[in-house]
Amino acid sequence: MLSGKLNKILFASLFIFITNYSNGQVLELWEIQGDGIASPYEGQTVETEANVVTAKGSGFFFIQSTSSNTDNDPSTSDAILVDASFFGQIGDLVNVSGRVEEEDGNTTIGGSNIDIDVVGNNIPLPSPIVFDENYPSGEVSELHSLERSENMLVNFNATAIAPSNGIEQAALSTSAERPFREPGILHPGQNGLPVWDGNPEIFWFDPNGLNQPNNRFINAGDQIEATAIVIEADEGQWLALPTSYSYTAINDPQAVRPPESNEFVIGSLNLLLLFSSDDDIETKRKKLALYITEQMQLPDIIAVQEAGSLGALQNLAYNINLLVPDIQYEAYLEYGSGNIHQGFLVKTGIQDVTITQLGANEPFSFGGLLHDRPPLLLQASLPTNPPTLIQVLNIHSRSLIGIEGSNSNFVRNKRHQQAISIANMIQDLRTAGNLVVLGDMNAYHFTDGYVDVVSQMSGLPSLGASISPINIVNPPLEMPIFDLPEEERYSYVFQGNAQTLDHCMIGELDGLQSNGMSYARGNADFALDYDANPNVATRSSDHDGLVVYLEALNPILDAEELLLSQNDISISHAQPCQAGDWIHISSKREALQSLQLYNMQGKLIYEQVLKGNKKVDFQLPEVIGTNSTYILTVQGKQQIRNQLLMVFP
Repeated sequence: MLSGKLNKILFASLFIFITNYSNGQVLELWEIQGDGIASPYEGQTVETEANVVTAKGSGFFFIQSTSSNTDNDPSTSDAILVDASFFGQIGDLVNVSGRVEEEDGNTTIGGSNIDIDVVGNNIPLPSPIVFDENYPSGEVSELHSLERSENMLVNFNATAIAPSNGIEQAALSTSAERPFREPGILHPGQNGLPVWDGNPEIFWFDPNGLNQPNNRFINAGDQIEATAIVIEADEGQWLALPTSYSYTAINDPQAVRPPESNEFVIGSLNLLLLFSSDDDIETKRKKLALYITEQMQLPDIIAVQEAGSLGALQNLAYNINLLVPDIQYEAYLEYGSGNIHQGFLVKTGIQDVTITQLGANEPFSFGGLLHDRPPLLLQASLPTNPPTLIQVLNIHSRSLIGIEGSNSNFVRNKRHQQAISIANMIQDLRTAGNLVVLGDMNAYHFTDGYVDVVSQMSGLPSLGASISPINIVNPPLEMPIFDLPEEERYSYVFQGNAQTLDHCMIGELDGLQSNGMSYARGNADFALDYDANPNVATRSSDHDGLVVYLEALNPILDAEELLLSQNDISISHAQPCQAGDWIHISSKREALQSLQLYNMQGKLIYEQVLKGNKKVDFQLPEVIGTNSTYILTVQGKQQIRNQLLMVFP
């Protein structure tokens, strides 16, 4: 009996000893942090002594080893966040005990039984770690380079590479070059395909994270100099909380160049959910009108995406006219299956405008329609002598949302099949000439590793994708983005990464010459909170608009000639059409004399005398072929109207 009782006493004593040791072991901060992603003491109660308070926030504070008490090991951090309020002063020396926890990857001391004792005052703070162009590192690794600086004082002079967002944080980099989205799948990627490193050099900045003055208007390009605490706010996302900082505004909106007298300009702009029912619609319209006027320099034709209705687009045209009374835009829009749609704003000097929605009924192999936002084709005559045909194909492809995750197979295949469908449209339309393809393609000018949307549409070589492009567009279209400096090849900023989602592609030109393209700066790089100011163009959308310049090789009509050239001959028909379809022709002012049907090689294949009527119904003859394009010419005594007909089976 004595032996059994003694064993119980010894066991109880050992249990008390182990419990007290595990709940009260005294450790240095670098021991608690360890040299891995998480603390080796996670979940355990520890005590750490004689560390200096470096910063404090609302309900938390930071402690760091003193300069004389560091392990000088670059693989371990000398600091930790304490998840409790501190009512002492920065520079106090403290002992802290509590439970080690990992919150979104950041090591903390927390729990319900935190004990804090102040044991000294006015202790010099450790020297901050200095960020430079090589640190944080741009090299991807299993252990992020900032792990060794977690919760420590740092100092940097950095450039904002993404503007203040909805939670008033801006992305920064100390690298000499701005981080861009690069080809491929995010590290570790897939074998045999391009791999993107994710730009690990990016970190974020919260101006008032430690009760410093807030700044909601940091723009990409601005300079931030700060002493801060760096924490892992979410796994892989590093956040600098400044104890002091200075800010220098650098970036201003940059307009595109105005066109030369012999140039036409085609533009594209995502309107960012232009809904007439929104409470802020008047502010939004005013800002977009300013942006189109000041930054985009009033293109002749603007392909727009994310318009809620034709009325919303007409009201935007009205707002532009209020700013520039001499300029009038006609609004065109076709509805898709969702709540955002594509349309055009077209200056009134552009003639013979027809709008055709393509692929609206194409099926998707997974079920439903392939194009929620069907490509929208504008065909018109530019006011030159003689008139110059222009075709503009407005694209708004399926977004990248869901390209990784449980729905990825659906998303990748939809993006791929849409790109194939559009590539076939492009190859058919280009035979008529003067085709400009542009819009929000929700794709980079290189492969994302899963689908190479832009290479599929343009016919340009691909670096590879898990769903490989098919050779359809041949020869490839011109992409003027590749003539821009590399630092200008972006229209959108996502998670700190500059990237191009809005593109322009150009087919063979007749009577026109491409003079390059440009992005109108004032949206993607600028703070979100500018969106509430109706008096500035800044942040009218989250995309930067683009323009492409087309030099006219035929003389452009002056104002008087343009007025005389205004045509009241109307031609109405299905597009695309086929043999046997009816074409409805009418004229308000003068009698119609004749009509001719030409193929794209200029050969006359049909002619009919109209006997001076002002209204004619004409049935397409059987002589036309399928999968072809024709020009219908209708002549009055003083006017001629040309109309492009696409004939599909």
